[in-house]
Amino acid sequence: MRQNRFLNALVVLVFLWLPARALCQSGVIIAALALRDRAYTAPDLSVVEDPNIPQEMRDLMRICQNYYLQGSDLLKSGAADEARLNFDRAVDILIRSRWDLVSTPPLNQFFRDLILRIQREESLYLRPDELPEQPEEAVLDTLEEVDLIPIQVDPSLQDVVEADLLTTRYDIPIMLNDSVLKSLNYWLDKQKDLFAGGLMRSGRYREMIREIFRAESLPLDLMYLAQVESLFKTNAVSRALARGMWQFGRATAIRYGLKVDRHIDERLDPEKSTRAAARYLKDLYAMFQDWNLVLAAYNCGEGKVLQLIKSSGLNDFWDLTGLRRNFPKETRNHVPMILSSVILGRNPDKYGLPVELDPQLQYDRIKVPRRISLAAAAKTLDVEVDALKRLNPALKTAYTPANYPDYELNVPIAIEPARLEQLALLPPTRDPAPQIFDGRYKVRPGDTLWAIASRYGTTVAALQEANDIRSPKSLRVGTLLEVPAKKSPPAARPAQTQAKGPQTAASPAKP
Repeated sequence: MRQNRFLNALVVLVFLWLPARALCQSGVIIAALALRDRAYTAPDLSVVEDPNIPQEMRDLMRICQNYYLQGSDLLKSGAADEARLNFDRAVDILIRSRWDLVSTPPLNQFFRDLILRIQREESLYLRPDELPEQPEEAVLDTLEEVDLIPIQVDPSLQDVVEADLLTTRYDIPIMLNDSVLKSLNYWLDKQKDLFAGGLMRSGRYREMIREIFRAESLPLDLMYLAQVESLFKTNAVSRALARGMWQFGRATAIRYGLKVDRHIDERLDPEKSTRAAARYLKDLYAMFQDWNLVLAAYNCGEGKVLQLIKSSGLNDFWDLTGLRRNFPKETRNHVPMILSSVILGRNPDKYGLPVELDPQLQYDRIKVPRRISLAAAAKTLDVEVDALKRLNPALKTAYTPANYPDYELNVPIAIEPARLEQLALLPPTRDPAPQIFDGRYKVRPGDTLWAIASRYGTTVAALQEANDIRSPKSLRVGTLLEVPAKKSPPAARPAQTQAKGPQTAASPAKP
């Protein structure tokens, strides 16, 4: 516990010590967060032996637990694909069970613990072949640290906004109070260029969002949730590892039908993630019947908001924000930031913001039922590989995903029909041959001797001895380490028979 607190404090100090841009360029953020993550202990994936939980539900948990444990063993032995199949089975069984995860707390907690355990295992033992484009820091991480209280409100701004509210019909209730006014002032005074960039970027996705929200009977003004979450960046990643334009965590993403594995992360797909976000917002509104509470729950989780409502007896967002000790600070800022974004986005010309937005992102979709390389697809379509990568940000490798028969590749519009037909007929690409480990490992940011030793089946002491490393703290990025060969386990001694009778085959161990 003390170590975790120290490492969390170290991360904070690193952020305070250098400007954010310098940190990103130097890799300090990545190293610090990775260091903290290495010290994190994932939750124990155990089945709750509670007689109040139906036996069928406990049996379901045990089945998923067994698939997870098998996957973990396979992953550590280097069988990554087989491990992923077991992890996917564990998750799919839970999602497709007859119980609703949200309304079943024990199963929901088990599901979240399962996702965290899988995520932990993959972070230690998998290094997917990622595309060159680097993730960008989510704007929400910056806004979480904004203290709106000291920001002064420009009186003239208040007059303009009050007049605006009288003449504009908004899709969701907009209350003009000090928090919203200070948020407006923050956007226009402190981060005007940032807001303008996100507003212009929104033009790429507005029509798509409008169609999806209309189909789900959602107010279009909720679109500005993405302005605050990510500035409409598909590759935004938060410090909590939420990803994409709508900043989904992995568990919620999977719950709403997005595929997240070592080949593809559909949180980064603008259309698929928007459909998932629309369904999530619709479910939250069915739960709270109030858009402010919906936006609060989107930020800190429906469980937290329900708990606050139950413990306080309050059912209004602005009243709940008065619970200083229990109400999350970032959520207290989050909702007024969205409301202020709606005001600015609906009438940008009144606030000196751009009215000419980026053109709508247009593409065609072609079904690719088998795994093909983007290079082969680009050659067939006579387009640049980078163009395909930009249109398919969810792909984590240079290939379309395996075992995804309904996958559709986004391709530039106006491609000749004959070329599209050729693309659909491309033979499957074999998995790239695994790299043969030559006994040497180049240290990367965030690596520790313990993680390297765990990956290659050796010990920290053996690594130190083979590389003359006196202290684990002296590990340097870029160093080429000699990794001792994995030792074969000693041969098992034959079991001694007892005089009582012959030996019988051992029964499988119970989970």
